Amino acid sequence: MDEASRARQLAIIRSFCARQPVPVLFDEGGELLMDVFSSKTVPLALSMLVSVEERKKKGSDDNYIVLTYEDGRQIALADVGIAFAPDTKNTGKLEDLPDVVCFRDYQSLLGRLKHELFDHPDREPTRATVLLLMTCVAILDGARRQGFDVGREEKELEAHLAELEKRAPSPPRIP
Repeated sequence: MDEASRARQLAIIRSFCARQPVPVLFDEGGELLMDVFSSKTVPLALSMLVSVEERKKKGSDDNYIVLTYEDGRQIALADVGIAFAPDTKNTGKLEDLPDVVCFRDYQSLLGRLKHELFDHPDREPTRATVLLLMTCVAILDGARRQGFDVGREEKELEAHLAELEKRAPSPPRIP
């Protein structure tokens, strides 16, 4: 990519990250983007960046930025922070899973999962509880695929999975 094109891409990213309130911070020297909500960083990987495209949010005057990489990965810089595709390779297809998610989605779903598991300890987990856990896994897998460090979140989910398994009913026995 030529220098003029690269400069235009950086200008678009800089401009978006300078908006108020700031959903994404840009560390140009370190080539990092930080999702302000989660405080998580992801490498910008300028050398692999193919395009930076500004788009309008449907039904709104708000803009967001789509970064596309050589390997086909895409992230969006939006008013919710850094958005990305979930990855369902470990969960299989999940109903109602959006094509694009963010860390706010993860936190919201995690809160619901914790409510199901810990605010109702007398109830057996339901299919919906399992679906919440699997959706959280798909979001974290998508984040990891983009380059985010999600080790802490994965450990927490493992603990919730253990709780879910402990409280799940035993499978029927064949006589």
